[in-house]
Amino acid sequence: MSAADTAISSQTGARSPAEGGPARAPQLKIIHRIVQHRGRRYSLKLGADIWEILERSAQRRGKRLNRLIGEIAETCPPGANLSATLRSYCVDELKLQVHDLEQKLRELSMSTQGISAASVADACPAPCFLLNAQNLVLKTNAAAQKWLSIDEASLRDKPIDRYMQIKVPVPLPQILDQYAHGRSNVFPARVICLRPGRLIMAKGSICPAVVRSENDLLYFLMIDAAA
Repeated sequence: MSAADTAISSQTGARSPAEGGPARAPQLKIIHRIVQHRGRRYSLKLGADIWEILERSAQRRGKRLNRLIGEIAETCPPGANLSATLRSYCVDELKLQVHDLEQKLRELSMSTQGISAASVADACPAPCFLLNAQNLVLKTNAAAQKWLSIDEASLRDKPIDRYMQIKVPVPLPQILDQYAHGRSNVFPARVICLRPGRLIMAKGSICPAVVRSENDLLYFLMIDAAA
């Protein structure tokens, strides 16, 4: 978007908790933009991650960001909150991309042929972790590193439960046993992660990546960070 289309001002409210006091979740970075489309001006205050998702969505559709936002605004019923509508749009956008990725993985039968599991993780728009049967982190994409504020070198070959709790409707060992025996179900997950000064809770999905044997398999944990 050109400078004429957008005026941007940023403000961050994240502060370290007072020494000796209880840990408090920092405020998200909020970016204020004035977006113009078809003679209308929209004043929007959204999180930096939401703006990033909107920008990527506009690029995939070959549109300018102001046009995408304007078209979404035109679909809002009278009196609707445009910021809330845009956040909902971003959640649906991530879910659609994750669904498309899961479908591609199924089509590849999660075998060692086709594209590599690491390449799939890198291509995933949402935070994605590639883990083995021992639940060690083998690969994290850029979105996952940003989500946790940890670089990949620090995460690699570490147990995933060192960083987060993964709650699934079926015990994880049973899920991996199903994958080892040829099942390719996608399981919903709830993820709880405690980071310095903040508690992260998110929805996610678990699906198989590569299966060679019962003890030699890889699986993905993908996070719906916008939910």
